[in-house]
Amino acid sequence: MNTSILQKLNRVRTQKIGKLPVVVLPLDYFENIKEDLEMYQSKTFKKEIVKARVEVKKGEFLTFEEVKKKLKLK
Repeated sequence: MNTSILQKLNRVRTQKIGKLPVVVLPLDYFENIKEDLEMYQSKTFKKEIVKARVEVKKGEFLTFEEVKKKLKLK
């Protein structure tokens, strides 16, 4: 899933149980948001993204076909 955390949270709706507002969502949806938050809080995440973008610009990557060939998947 390539949506941002804010996009995911914008789709969540609140309800009231008694007087308290609550949010109910599927567990896998919650875990996905939690993983995204942990990733964005990582000290090295932004550095790794910048490094990867530089590598792509330099052509330092393997295509999907090259990976399949190296792993002998086809």
